Amino acid sequence: MQILIVDDENAKVVEICAVLRDADIAEDCITVATTAAAALKELKSNYFDLLIIDMYLPNRVGEAPNLSGGVDLLKRINRGNDVQLPEHIVGLTSNLEALAASEEDFAAKSWFVEEVGPSKTTWKLRLMEKLQYLKAREEYQSTQSKSDIVPTVRPECELLFVCALLDPELTALHAVSGCKWEVVTFPGDPAIYWSAQMPFGDKTVSAICMCLPQMGLVSAGVTAAKAITLFKPKLVVMTGVCAGRRGDCKLGDAIGANLTWDYGSGKFTEVDGEVVFEPAPFHAAASARVVGVLTELSNDKALLEELYRKSPGYRPEVVPTFHVAPLASGAAVQNHKEFFSGVVTQQRKMLGVDMEAFAVAWACHEALEPQPNWLVIKSVVDFADGTKDSKIQAFGSYISGALAVSAIERLMSR
Repeated sequence: MQILIVDDENAKVVEICAVLRDADIAEDCITVATTAAAALKELKSNYFDLLIIDMYLPNRVGEAPNLSGGVDLLKRINRGNDVQLPEHIVGLTSNLEALAASEEDFAAKSWFVEEVGPSKTTWKLRLMEKLQYLKAREEYQSTQSKSDIVPTVRPECELLFVCALLDPELTALHAVSGCKWEVVTFPGDPAIYWSAQMPFGDKTVSAICMCLPQMGLVSAGVTAAKAITLFKPKLVVMTGVCAGRRGDCKLGDAIGANLTWDYGSGKFTEVDGEVVFEPAPFHAAASARVVGVLTELSNDKALLEELYRKSPGYRPEVVPTFHVAPLASGAAVQNHKEFFSGVVTQQRKMLGVDMEAFAVAWACHEALEPQPNWLVIKSVVDFADGTKDSKIQAFGSYISGALAVSAIERLMSR
């Protein structure tokens, strides 16, 4: 696999190369160009599987970077027949103006462009995912001519954690676990996993965690089902954030799901000239053992106060409440004030909504025997009514992860 990095910021090149090293990319497979002209010269004489390009780029040595430098280079590559086109292109930039100016061009080509900065980590995961895809494809192609293919053995684990977002959900889970998580990859599998040994009292439990390639029910269901089949966990845990029902919970509160379903399952019919939705959802119920532990946690005020005091960074004004309640899932982000008034008719005790919980629960329900139990704890960061407070996201990810670890500890002791 040959990779071309086009970037004039040495510090950023060092960060990119660190990700490449973590993906086991050899140094002799990496070429660096600091200007558009130098990159064009490389592309004329060599083929690269992956082009990683800064959007804020100088055209030639001695010239200042300009906002359209990266996009202009891509346009030149696309219209020229003297250039070997890379199969995959990734845009990375720390300049917000250049990012905004290039997003439309990248979206039109189904490429991705990400912001790079001290507090930005999502780009590393997306780049790692791209590298794993290319490696998996390369390894698959190389084995097609071999007759003695030996299947890769995946390690089994007791715990499988699934998060929708790398940051802040998965990063918060890593932090509250107190464990050292190692990146794990497998030939032929483009996904990235993290592995750790988690201590619970006098017992050590093997754990795998993963982040979804994208949000939503389909991604969550397919990804969770694959991981369950590969690792055969006894318990699947999902942490993160959700929307809550205004008036019945407050920002920062946590919800332990005792029931979940797809609120979009049903049919549309016409009644008296109006289109009416008739819901017909399947429900997934948490096990009695899991619900018992969730109920214990909801009554443990001392634990909630302790987690609140230890929370890093921004926190809400009051100690959060932990609710045990139904949590619905849907394929689309909801952001209008009438949402809960309509969906609550499906389950009057419904307290929250997200985009993944039901799919993860149903993947456990439909898994090969023995099916794992599932545990979903999410924190309320908005009310699905158009109001947003981005400061609460990190706290919500922290409190859901910390409560999940406490729930697992109680489950393991029984």
